Amino acid sequence: MRTKHDATNGYFSTVATKISLADKVRLNRIADGFNMTLYELLQALLLSIARYFDKGSVVTYEGNTLLNALGNIMFASADSFSPMALKNRQQYVSNAILFVQHKKGQRPQLIETHTDTQGNLIESYNYDGMLSAFLGCLDPDALKYLKDEAKRLGYFSITHTLHELILQRATPRADRISEEVNELFSDIRISTGQQINEDIHFKRKKNTGEEYTTITQHSTYRADL
Repeated sequence: MRTKHDATNGYFSTVATKISLADKVRLNRIADGFNMTLYELLQALLLSIARYFDKGSVVTYEGNTLLNALGNIMFASADSFSPMALKNRQQYVSNAILFVQHKKGQRPQLIETHTDTQGNLIESYNYDGMLSAFLGCLDPDALKYLKDEAKRLGYFSITHTLHELILQRATPRADRISEEVNELFSDIRISTGQQINEDIHFKRKKNTGEEYTTITQHSTYRADL
């Protein structure tokens, strides 16, 4: 291995980091989901980052979509910490969102819990508080724009604002059903693989075309018999 490394010195450099065994298991599962090895997954991520941030490089649509998703996490972690880091593993829970059920199969209700300055355990049913805490960690910019949009629209709740914005951008259910039905009938093909169109209908009507070259009883009938 050392001889091989010396022979290729200057052609490549190793980029590595240490993570816990549990985190490696997580990454292996993610790689399996993409039908990749862990090595291929890491190389794909590095390539996507290089294509996104490298000056003058061309970003593919897939890379841009991936990095837009990863970028939110990266930027949100800039003033935070990485739970995968081996250093500074000491951490504490500041608050939590609980999914509470009374019976199995029921829709769970949300409760947010935290400790106050006196160490008392406080619980809250406030959806806006939970959503603000979640987005504040996940995507602070999205939270800021959501609050600005709520103020502009005159809504008192950012949860309601998010609900309205999603419904405005979403395709109505009736339209989705109509699109699915149209798609079912937009590509009807015959046994030869040809898509049905006016030419195919004409061939069927006139009994001409390759799909009608098979000898039938009617076509072999002789009037003199």
